[in-house]
This record gives sequence, C-alpha cells and structure tokens, in this order.
Amino acid sequence: MEPVSRKSGQSSAEVVESIREAIRAGELLPGMHLKQAEWAVRLGVSRVPVREALGILESEGILIHEPHQGYSVALLSDSEIRQLYLLRRLIDREIAAALTWPDETRMAQLRMLGQAAESAIAANNAAEWLSCNDRFVIAVYRLCPLEILVGEAIKLWRRTETVRSGRVRYEWTTLSPEAIRQTVSRILSTLEDRDRPALKSALGRLTRLPRRAAP
Repeated sequence: MEPVSRKSGQSSAEVVESIREAIRAGELLPGMHLKQAEWAVRLGVSRVPVREALGILESEGILIHEPHQGYSVALLSDSEIRQLYLLRRLIDREIAAALTWPDETRMAQLRMLGQAAESAIAANNAAEWLSCNDRFVIAVYRLCPLEILVGEAIKLWRRTETVRSGRVRYEWTTLSPEAIRQTVSRILSTLEDRDRPALKSALGRLTRLPRRAAP
C-alpha cells in the first residue's frame, strides 16, 4: 500500500470512509485482510483511529475479525446475500410508503447529489459514483419519519456494500452510461413528481438480486 497525503489528527470516521473508498474501487475485495499498521502508514495516522475504524466496519458487517488472523472483508454467501436483499426490499417498501415528500431545500440537496453522480459518470469513475449513490440513497431514506426502520435500512445498505460495489464495477463495463444514470435519476424524478407508486418501484429496483456475486 502506498502512503497517501492526509490531515494530521484524522478521525476514525475519516479512516472508515477511506476504507470504504478502497472497497468501492475494488482494491479491497471480499476475503482480503486489512492490517492496522499498513493502514496507519498509508493514511499517516496512529493506529488508534484505524483500530476504531475497523471496529466500526466490523459492527456494520462489512469486516469480520478472527482471533490470531485480524480483520478481513466479509465474504457473504449466496444465501446471505439473498436474505439481506429480501430484508432491504421489505423495509424499503415501508420507507417508500411513509416517506415525507422533500421541500425545495431538500430537493435541491438531492439534485446536487444527482449532479455529482452525473459528474462521476462523465469522468468514468465508478468508485466516485458509488460514493455519490451512497449519499443519495441514505438522504432519501432519511426523508422517512420512521426512525427505527430508517436505521435498519441504513445498516442493511452498509452491510451489502461489497455486493453493490462488485455489481456496479461489473456493470460499469457491460451497461451503457444511461443504464447506470437511471439508478439515481429515476428516484429523483419520482420525488419531484411526488409519485409514490413510482417511488416504490424505483426503490424496488435497488433490491433486485444481482445476477452475479461480487468478485
């Protein structure tokens, strides 16, 4: 791992995001090990925020920890993937049904995230698009007032990070940019039109089972 320039005093939240970026870019794949010392050197920080970040990602189900082996990226079985996507589908339906339509301020924020996703497509940057999509979907979830369901939806979204990242990287090379673009634009349109049935359908597309598991 090559060291990268980072601010001193980097927080564990920033280390978490750096590791997420490596997963989205395909640098960290399911089953691969992470070493605290290597990540501390790479990010120019002490081991404390790295250790905290690894613990956070373990609690989200993205990493697993085994005695005498350390941390590695979780490798989900096909059965686990199907169960997680089923749970997401069920909760997303309830979120779509109860979601409060965004006011103009929130709508403007969502449009900005959509524009950032467009820029990532134009730059042919799948990892950046995944990051924009992540922020966009979580912002949509948070329009729903049912806090417990929203919390569970975000947990499931996080836990399926590796599956989603692998799927998008694969589809990035096999689908047209328009097909990728519609993931965000379809949801934006339903929010602008305040079309609840269409919103349920658009969120439902997020939980279609991948045709192949993450690499």
